[in-house]
Amino acid sequence: MFDYISGKIAAVGENRVVIDCGGVGFAVTASAFTCSECSRKTEVKMPVYLAVREDALELFGFGSERERELFMLLIGVSGVGPKLAVSVLGGMDEKRLAAAIAASDVPALSSIKGVGKKTAERIALELKGKIADVMGDVVIGVAASEAHAVPDENAVLALVSLGYDRKEAEAAVKNVAKPDMTTEQLIREVLRG
Repeated sequence: MFDYISGKIAAVGENRVVIDCGGVGFAVTASAFTCSECSRKTEVKMPVYLAVREDALELFGFGSERERELFMLLIGVSGVGPKLAVSVLGGMDEKRLAAAIAASDVPALSSIKGVGKKTAERIALELKGKIADVMGDVVIGVAASEAHAVPDENAVLALVSLGYDRKEAEAAVKNVAKPDMTTEQLIREVLRG
């Protein structure tokens, strides 16, 4: 029904962007990455998906067409609804997510907030063969070892909550990471740094 919304950004919150389109504010649920991008812009043309339920209509917005395609794959997985799909998209960047799915890296997928081990296994199992259709250029060149090179997501999220920019947090965690370090040890090392 809706393909995109274009207008001025009226507000950006946690997983929510309000777009003023002709005097009407459309609340759009979006991933952390998309919200971060929108916070640096004044206007946007955002691909959207309209989720229709018995009791509500909800718009989901994306930073790119590729992100929307990933979302569509994710909601096709048994037990993954639109809100969880947005959490997955905000849990790690597209390339790492594609690498984790292609390598069936259940620990990396289950490190995303809201994704349990069984859901991570289903995502890996059901999307492993389909991910190359959306992310072919990325997945083809990604080795399984790259999927395991994902920094500890819990440590990154903890640092973001302490005021770090997400990219800075990821880089800091990668710089101090050693094999078998716990999340707490990683955070301490970064903060000492």
